[in-house]
Amino acid sequence: MKFMLRGASSAAILVGLAGALPAFAQVQTVTQPPAEAEADSSRDRVVVTGSFIQGTPEDAALPVEVFSQEELEEQGAPTALEFAKSLTISGPTTGEAYYFSGAQLTGSVQYNLRGLGSDKTLVLLNGRRMSQNTSNIPSAALARTEILKDGAAVIYGADATGGVVNFITRDDFVGLEVGAQYKAIAGSDGDYNFTILGGIGDDNVNFMWSAEYEHRSRLESEERDWAAGAYGVNPAPWSPLTNVASWLPRGTLPVTPDNTANGEFGLPTAGLIRDFTNSSCEAVGGVFNPNGVATGVPSCSYNYISYYNLVEENDIYRAFAQLNATINENMEFHFDASYGQVRSPQVFGSPAQPVIRGPGRSTGATYQFYAPATNPYVTQFLDAYAAANPLLYSAAARAGTQGVTPLTYRAFAHGGNPFFGAGNGYGVPSKIDNQIWRVSAGINGNLGDWAGMASDVGYDFAVTYNQSISYADSPDMIGYRFQEALAGFGGPNCSVADQNPNQFGTQNSTIGASAAARAAVGCYYWNPFASSFASQPELGLANPRYVAGNENRADVARWLFDDRATETINSSLTADLVFNGRSGIQLPGGEIGWAAGGQVRQIEFREVVNSPIYNGNLQCDWPTRFTTTQAGTTQSQIPLPTNDPRFTGCTPDAPGPFVFFGTNVPDYADQQQYSLFGELQIPVLDNFNLQAAVRREEFSAGIGATVYKVSGKWDVWGPLSVRGSYGTNYQAPPAGLIPGNINNGVLSYTRAAASWLGAQTVTRSDIVPETATAWNVGVIWQSEGFAPDHDLSIIVDYFNIETEDELGNLASTGQIADGVFRFNSGGVAFANQDGTLITGQTAVNNGTALADCSHPLIGRVTFNGGACVQGVTNALQLNSIRTDFGNGPGQSTAGFDVNMTYTLPLGPGNLSLNATATKVEIDKNTATVLDGFQVAPADNRLGFLNYATVGFASPKLRANFSINYSLEQHNFRLGAQYVTGVTDERGPVTPGGFLPGTTTPYGLTTYGVESGDWLAYDFTYLFRVTEDLRLTASINNITDEDPPASRQELGYDPRMGSPLGRTFEIGVKKTF
Repeated sequence: MKFMLRGASSAAILVGLAGALPAFAQVQTVTQPPAEAEADSSRDRVVVTGSFIQGTPEDAALPVEVFSQEELEEQGAPTALEFAKSLTISGPTTGEAYYFSGAQLTGSVQYNLRGLGSDKTLVLLNGRRMSQNTSNIPSAALARTEILKDGAAVIYGADATGGVVNFITRDDFVGLEVGAQYKAIAGSDGDYNFTILGGIGDDNVNFMWSAEYEHRSRLESEERDWAAGAYGVNPAPWSPLTNVASWLPRGTLPVTPDNTANGEFGLPTAGLIRDFTNSSCEAVGGVFNPNGVATGVPSCSYNYISYYNLVEENDIYRAFAQLNATINENMEFHFDASYGQVRSPQVFGSPAQPVIRGPGRSTGATYQFYAPATNPYVTQFLDAYAAANPLLYSAAARAGTQGVTPLTYRAFAHGGNPFFGAGNGYGVPSKIDNQIWRVSAGINGNLGDWAGMASDVGYDFAVTYNQSISYADSPDMIGYRFQEALAGFGGPNCSVADQNPNQFGTQNSTIGASAAARAAVGCYYWNPFASSFASQPELGLANPRYVAGNENRADVARWLFDDRATETINSSLTADLVFNGRSGIQLPGGEIGWAAGGQVRQIEFREVVNSPIYNGNLQCDWPTRFTTTQAGTTQSQIPLPTNDPRFTGCTPDAPGPFVFFGTNVPDYADQQQYSLFGELQIPVLDNFNLQAAVRREEFSAGIGATVYKVSGKWDVWGPLSVRGSYGTNYQAPPAGLIPGNINNGVLSYTRAAASWLGAQTVTRSDIVPETATAWNVGVIWQSEGFAPDHDLSIIVDYFNIETEDELGNLASTGQIADGVFRFNSGGVAFANQDGTLITGQTAVNNGTALADCSHPLIGRVTFNGGACVQGVTNALQLNSIRTDFGNGPGQSTAGFDVNMTYTLPLGPGNLSLNATATKVEIDKNTATVLDGFQVAPADNRLGFLNYATVGFASPKLRANFSINYSLEQHNFRLGAQYVTGVTDERGPVTPGGFLPGTTTPYGLTTYGVESGDWLAYDFTYLFRVTEDLRLTASINNITDEDPPASRQELGYDPRMGSPLGRTFEIGVKKTF
């Protein structure tokens, strides 16, 4: 039986506690004698990040960086995303619109301290756990933010390897405060926010609430030249898989089909027929590549990034309530509730995804659809091609053609997709709605007289409930529906009987084959050719092959897609109990202090997938109502090995009916955690203090660990102090991890010219917890400056963190591809089997690299067309790669944190000079091993992009500088942010294809290979008009610097940089 109630019941307990105790407080305060000073002191909540023993954060034994709300206001009140990305200890950070790393993360900020991953950064609100998604942080109610730059699993439990972010709210605000900001952005309607904060109370009770609204406006990729780069500059956002394709004409359909394209759709009557020419391709903005799809098979590549946006429409709503009350002289009560919602109604993606699998019985991406000659658009296409190319497609071949199949295909590309964007774009958008709420209630104080000798022992008890409800969809085309539409049985109201059980799909001779006859019963033909669209709508380029009246119907287009919507619910209920006090043991430096306690936590993970097409009920390409002939009988599709005589195209991984993405069988999992811990503060000498802590944590499924930490500070003399710490950390597998689970996804493959292709991940059953060790040594100098009224503070810390058995893919599918495709077109190896380049060789990343068919991991690779043929099969024939999720390589990172502040009076005001920097000296992974084979050697990540579908950049240096001058009511701040550039380890690339209007091949492009350093200046002016009214004005990125170049789809790295350019911002805050 579970040890805790769940969901609404858990929240009800907290709300009930919140209601009952203040009522009790009101009764108690009636009888209390007036003691205002004591009440103020007792209600001044002291939250020390990283310890349950009081200390001064920034110069204590633990490295804590503190940002007061006043400091942030002087910086122009950065948004949550701007603040997170500005931290010098941050790694790649989510929140910007970046479909390729997950549309569902748009607007949702997750901290990634030390670049170890957001799952290794613990986020707290008032010292209590909260969701990794910090969208419900009440910025208007904050007093300060503390960043612990050290591991803290001993104090807070697992998942604090990289550090801790602790948001601390105000205690005793009384009044009403309203604020607003507007940021002007070139090419956008701008970003803006509104806040309101209210508070009432007296010395014993304070109630505070806030509400906030934050909006970001759409910024299209065409508004920035560096994002809409030419193919020869940045080929990353270009794909050869489009809707202007090469088609193979075929003869009579076989009576009894088999599992080959010829055996299912008939023998070819001629060679491939192209639906484009060089000139028609270039007219719609495409690039003609004579070897784009396969050697000798041209493509008309299209730039899909014009359908994406650099910033998406995004709305964030926040609400917060807090109650602090003095119940009696030995008990304080605290309650807070927070809510956040992040909504992006449209996160635009491609007009359609490419076909990497389909309803054809042969596996792979090729020849997956069949358009019969009864389709009037097929007839029109074939007649026109035969007339223009009689030598390539003879009259006899034309007469014998009964249908056509595309070699590769994408239903929408060059012409966009006008049916889903509601007038805001021509891609297919995802809808994002993330809701995060949290309730926490607790009491703290001293045990009091009833406890006798333990009367001075302090206690702190709290219960915290967190829940995030995330809705996200990512529409994809349903393959069998597209096949039905090609055959003239498309549309939401088309329902006719299938008269041929020997072949998949609807065959019905009762109704006529003409378009009019089909339309009469609600069925329609689909036009899959270039004649169906008038232009490339984002760029305004006319299509010369367009035929008026050949457009496809909107209702049929929408019927082809399923939203693929998932609602994911993560919840946790945590109970913490801590006692603290003095031991009675005196040392030369004072009395030993102690803290001890425990934590109980229930974690639940649940998915809701309502679509029967997406939730795994439909395991194969064809629903069970369709049958085909195999093994001497007619049967529905079921998942089977390819060598099973009953196999009809559905592989054992149950890929489902979508052409690109997989299905999602909804999961449920829960996890229980129990822990005990103890902490000692040991004042060895007046100038030497130690802290030691140990924690034992047990998780369900028999997983557990003991972690410890020792830290200390030595005040050497006068202004000089030395501090240090050493400890271990631990992270259990997440609750939603299901052994044996198969996830079918898609990734970008460098070897395959950055094409997005299939990637399958299988969760292993031998997963063990991650572990880590972390140590830190620091020097603190605090003294006068060059004059007695000057203040100087310098803090330098060296950090070192090493992790083992990190949870993730044992090897990325990109790493496997780099090792398998290792021969150039001449058959000479340019890379070793582990993917490392042979000395003096250059990687071949344009799709022409040949496969090593004897590679140890070749069994994990699926090719279009079947088996690997040595010397023939190249990266353009890659379909998908399978890897394992489990305990992978460990990571080591080390470097220096530097904080310097110099303040002095200057003229009638005060000048402050500040510098914060993080200089990373080590960032590397251990060797990557899969199936006993070393996929990649130990990897130096430092200074590289570390590209794996998206960038995981590791710059060597990040620094922030500022000059602040305060003059009575005025404050002037000039700030600078500096980040060193990174090297794209993929190196330069030579894109395939011809320069527009020529037959001249493209040359080498080095775009983003060296990203270049980032240096941007900001200026903020703060005018305190009165005590109750403040005005701010800011210019961000004064010199209008472009973000560092990166050969990724958007032309920059959204997890590190900003697409906005120079912006102008004004703000106002009024207190009543």
